[in-house]
Formats: sequence, structure tokens, C-alpha cells
Amino acid sequence: MPVHQGQQFDLFPSQRPGMGGVNIAVNDTLFDPFVNPARATRLTRGYVFANPYSHSITGGRGGGRTVPVGGLFSAGNWSGTALVALQQLDRAGPSWNLPISEQTATNSYVEASLARRLSGGLSLGAAAYYAGLGAVDGVDLLYAGSDRIQQDGHLVDLRLGLTKDFSGQRTLDAVLVHNRTSVVHDVHYSLWRWVVPGQPPDFFEREEHNEDHTNIWGVHARYAYPLGSEGWRIGFVGTANRLSHPKIPNYDVQNIPRDPGNTSAFNAGVGVARTIGGFVAGVDVLYEPMFADTWATAERDTAIVVGGTIRAGERTVDNTFRFNNARMRMGVSQEIPLKADSSSALGLQAGLGAYAIRYRLKQYNHVQRSYRTQDEDWVEWSPSLGVKYRSHNVELQYTWYRTCGAIGCSDGQSGGQLVLPPMAAGIATSAGGIIAAPGAPLTLDGGVVSVHRITVTLPIR
Repeated sequence: MPVHQGQQFDLFPSQRPGMGGVNIAVNDTLFDPFVNPARATRLTRGYVFANPYSHSITGGRGGGRTVPVGGLFSAGNWSGTALVALQQLDRAGPSWNLPISEQTATNSYVEASLARRLSGGLSLGAAAYYAGLGAVDGVDLLYAGSDRIQQDGHLVDLRLGLTKDFSGQRTLDAVLVHNRTSVVHDVHYSLWRWVVPGQPPDFFEREEHNEDHTNIWGVHARYAYPLGSEGWRIGFVGTANRLSHPKIPNYDVQNIPRDPGNTSAFNAGVGVARTIGGFVAGVDVLYEPMFADTWATAERDTAIVVGGTIRAGERTVDNTFRFNNARMRMGVSQEIPLKADSSSALGLQAGLGAYAIRYRLKQYNHVQRSYRTQDEDWVEWSPSLGVKYRSHNVELQYTWYRTCGAIGCSDGQSGGQLVLPPMAAGIATSAGGIIAAPGAPLTLDGGVVSVHRITVTLPIR
């Protein structure tokens, strides 16, 4: 479902954040060590940074303000990273019955990594990341009719990384990822019911307790090398993830409760970039197939409409998802020297990303003896712009980017919940996505997300 969640977890700094996310054939000194902890050994100096940003989702669907601060260090053969962040999220949905303290939620994040350079161009690293979650963007939209949702949980991400430099500027990266998300949703409904015509309606309240658990094991690899002798570079990436969903919430958008399930997610991509002096341009293209199966089990013996019985614990419904997603990113960056010795410069960046999501749901109801299929597809566009000032003592960067909804990029678009497929890349540190079988064709839109970010980086000399 196209709900927007990625911006909440977009904590890490980048050298060129305005280039649309191009990263397969373009190295990023600041961002790469947070993806692959072994990449920290490629630092030639340390950095201290602050990376505050705000994000807003149109239509009152959420947003927030985040302040990450941290550093990257290098000392001899040892290198590493550290980051802490505080975040305030705005809750989506009605707030008329909420005290001020419940109209926003607070999240906290911490990350640390350590890497060591070995002989023969080989480096190894390990990283740990923890998020204490008081809310996750988009969850409020998935419980239509609710007026209050209390969320509480955590996310843990562990990584082992390897980087190997070969002759001829060829580089191999490999990352093993384990990610665990555990969140509870306590959902409150205020309802009115007319019992006697002409009399005031009866008011009553209803509470639901839902759990959302996702476990991920994944491996990611990247191989890049120069192409010719005029600044060209080409890279290839591949990812395989296995997601288990022991607990899937009973979202209002789906028609089957109590769905556990499993997902296999993959990607394969190629990127090309060219660097000439202060000019960098790059393009990434990725294909992301995913295969997900969820099911419901009977809490008690259940009669089949045509006769027979489904015993308690046996499956009442089987859902099969088949995703065929594609992603394209492109961006350019130009540094303009302000002094003859290039000790200070002004940089301009522009980028565009497109994410095409297409899936087919096949659902078999063992109780009703019915079968149906549902096809969904949409494209999310992500333009970005950045401006940067660099001097001997500081780097200042402002970045704006936007992720458009399924039905357009205008702030005036209206709608509601959308299905975010489970993450395929296994690169970003975030929750595992939302996987739920919708009970009808999707008609609602998750809105448009706008992000404003300021990055301050101080080199340690």
C-alpha cells in the first residue's frame, strides 16, 4: 500500500543528497559507511555532522521534525561511525479528542559501527542500529474510522560488511543484514448507534490491540570498476532478502484478520556515472521482484459453506502476492570553485527518481470456496534539488526533495491509505514495509511528501 514511511528513517548524511539517490557507481564518503560499515576504512579524515530535516505529508497525513547528529572517525587501521537522533512525528487523523501530548509522538535513534583495514585491500566492519518507536508514519491511515492509535515498539538492525579493493580501482562490497521490527498498535474507536428512531444515539467505544512483527535476513553486494579512461565508472548491485511476518496487524484496509506470512525480495541493478573535475552525473536502473505469501488460520472449528469443517489452526485464507517493481534514479552535481586554489566552492545538485510498483494478489477463501485476483500498479516520482557551500573548515548543504503520491504530485491531491511493498534493497535502515491483502481495489492516495534538510559537516584535520 502506498503509504510513505521512508522519510522517517532517512537519518544519514550524504555528500550529494540532491542527486536523486544515485549510488551504484557513485561513491559517497558520508553515506556509504552507514550502508556498509567496512566502507568507513576509506575515510581519509574524520567528520562531525548535524543533519536536521523536516518532512510533511499533504492532507494532514503526518510528518515530523528530526535532528540527527554524529561523526565519522579514522585512526590508523580502525574507523567507525556514530549517530544519535531525536524525532517528533505528527499524528495523522482526527485530533479533536487528543490531549496535546498525544498529538505528536517521539522516536529516538542510535547507531554505531566499527571497521578495520586488513592487508591486501580488504576491510571488515560491523554496525548496530536501534530505534525506539513511539509512532511510524502512515499507520494511522490504515485504521479507517479510528480516532486514536497508541503505538509503541522498536527496530533493531545489525550488519556485517566487507570491502575489497582490487587493482585498477575495482571495488567489491558485501553486506549481511539482520533486521527485527516489533511494534504494537492500540486502536481506539468512538462509535454512535441509533437504537430507537427519534432518540439520541447511543455512544460506545471499542479498543483493538494489534501487533506488527517483521524479521529480515538479507545480503547485498555491489561491484564497481572504471569504464574507459575519461572518468566513466560502472557498477552492479544485487540483493536477496527473506522476510518473515509472524504478526501482521488487522488493518481496516484488508478483509482477512490474523495474517502471518513470508516474503522473498530481490533486486538487481546497474549504474553508470561520470566524474570530470567538479562535475558528477549518474544513472541507476534496478529491477525488484518480490514474492509474498500470507494466510489466516481458524481460531475454532469453522464450517465450510458447501459442507465440511476447517479445524482450528488450519488455514481459512491464502494470499499470494507477486511484485514486479522497477526503480530508476538520475542526478547531476557541479562544483564551482570560488577561489583559484579550489579551497572553497559552491555546488549545485539536481536529481529525479521514479519507482514503479506493480503487483498481483491471488486470494483463495477456503471457507467460502471462492477465488479472486487483484492487480494494482502506480508510480512514485521523487524530484530533488540541492545547493552546497564548501570551504576549508565547513560544508553547508541545503536539500529539498519530494516524493509524489500514486495519483499526482500536487499539494492539492486528496486521498488516504495506499500498500508499501516490503523493502527489496535491504540497504536503508527502516521498518520492513506494510504487507496486507486489500479487500477491494485501492482508491486512496498516501499524499505527497516534502522534505527540507540542512546538513552541516565539519572536517577533523
